[in-house]
Amino acid sequence: MPLLLEAEGLGWKLEIVGKLPDLPPFIAVMPQFSVAVTGALCRLLTLERASQQLVSTASGQLIEPLFFEQIAYDIHLEKSSDVSVALPPGAEARRVRPNAEHHVINFRNNVGFADIRIEAPDGAVTLRLEVFSRKIDYRTDYLLMREDVSKTLRNLAMTANAKSYSLAAPDRSHRPTLVEWFALLKGHFEEFIKLTNAVARKPHSGLTRKSVKKKTEQARKLSRQAISRALRRENGGAEIPRLNVALPRKIDEEVTATTFDTPENRYYKGLLKATYRNVRALSRVRQTGDEDAEKDSEMRFFDSIRVELKTMERRLEAALKAPFLAAVGEATLLQPSSMVFHKHPVYSRIDKIARLLNSGLSFTGNIVPIGVKDTALLYEYWCFLKIVELLCERFDLEEQTVVKVNRFRTTITLAKGVTAAMRFLHRPTNQKIHVIYNRMFGRLPTIAQKPDNVIQIASDKRFYIFDAKYRIQFDREYVNQYGGPGPTVEDINTMHRYRDAIAIPHPVRPNDYITGIVQGAVVLFPLPDEAAYQSHKFYKSIPQVEIGGLPFLPQSTALMKSKLNEIIDSELLQNVQ
Repeated sequence: MPLLLEAEGLGWKLEIVGKLPDLPPFIAVMPQFSVAVTGALCRLLTLERASQQLVSTASGQLIEPLFFEQIAYDIHLEKSSDVSVALPPGAEARRVRPNAEHHVINFRNNVGFADIRIEAPDGAVTLRLEVFSRKIDYRTDYLLMREDVSKTLRNLAMTANAKSYSLAAPDRSHRPTLVEWFALLKGHFEEFIKLTNAVARKPHSGLTRKSVKKKTEQARKLSRQAISRALRRENGGAEIPRLNVALPRKIDEEVTATTFDTPENRYYKGLLKATYRNVRALSRVRQTGDEDAEKDSEMRFFDSIRVELKTMERRLEAALKAPFLAAVGEATLLQPSSMVFHKHPVYSRIDKIARLLNSGLSFTGNIVPIGVKDTALLYEYWCFLKIVELLCERFDLEEQTVVKVNRFRTTITLAKGVTAAMRFLHRPTNQKIHVIYNRMFGRLPTIAQKPDNVIQIASDKRFYIFDAKYRIQFDREYVNQYGGPGPTVEDINTMHRYRDAIAIPHPVRPNDYITGIVQGAVVLFPLPDEAAYQSHKFYKSIPQVEIGGLPFLPQSTALMKSKLNEIIDSELLQNVQ
């Protein structure tokens, strides 16, 4: 396998080895990728695809893509004993010695950025690599797909356990998940702690008035009301002969005192406690609860951030032990109306950070790194949401106006199964159609089946399956046999299996099943060229046997829309007859 990248600094040398995969003909290999480098790097070389030679590369220089999903890469580091390396999540150590390390990483279906950070005596160096898709155009269709999913629910595309990351920006119109909140906190935590130290040194205070019993002859600040109240009581103090009045022995004197129990400090205390609670909660998480996520990868991710979270936890505990907070009353997260948050430099900045942490993220910016769900799952989500959008052009969404989701503290996923069905109504004919994401057909005589998208037509006894598969085959033998790039043969065989295997229990006879309920099964796969695909064998097979494949991408929806309309028109006509 070729050497893809070589970087060298004082006391260390890094090499990344891996293959350059064949790409579909519709993905152009062109200079578009920049290796971003920060720090004291002496030399950077990258592989030139045409010459197969390493060439000198400057930070930010555009080069052809080198790193792709579903490829294993070997990372070799030669170093002195005082050099350390931090690799992207998912990297596995093969050999670690005082003067050399060997790691392996496969990004699976994750695309985006990945950082390698090397700590050396002369300073830290960060190499930011970009991982590309092997099946769709990363700069167009992938970004459009992610944007479409995020439109439905802003943080639906975000996740905790990605081996790479994308860049986002704060969005104050949404409540964040814990993963978003942590991504925001990391960028502001040091400043936040510095501000808490500044508050502890000189906290905001207010004045409070209170009455104190004092000997009458020692009192200095008396109000008329206090004197009047004292004179109305029986007094045993000294008499004033001229007035024939006996003074009280003690009198209530009004004094002012400094207090830290102010609305501003109660709000500040509430922010500290809320931040501490979130850090503690995230440090205890081992899995998100998302059944589609890689459990081992999730555990490694949460293990990797646990040390950082524990350090944050200790520093927040120290901030909460500031002496003045003992005099502050019950904490609150309700911001008081106070000019302190506009004029006081420390309190105003703390308030801004707090509002930032309670906002969330959006892919409309490039400030905060955040993990994105792997591309295969993102494609499944997009296919389902796009089918819903296409059906909305002809039907009314009767049951609900938003897609149902599962909200975990750390992430958000699409809800699955019959309970999350989208119900549509065609008002002129009163025809109903259901769209179900990941319906499980479990009560079968053989093996349970779980296609990605099920269009339930007319009743619970007629189905049409559209199964999203983030896979495409384009080798020479396949192209010669079937007429161009298209869905894999394995996926087409799966469609045959769905049609033959899926049955439903008979409503009257408990041991019998109703078969033949699947009217057709089609693979949805990522291909942009719809015109060329119409000569493909697996496109021509759809009208013949209702088994085949359809290209489906943000910029390629015409064939899918036509097939949906055909299914709808056929069913509506049958209903009229």
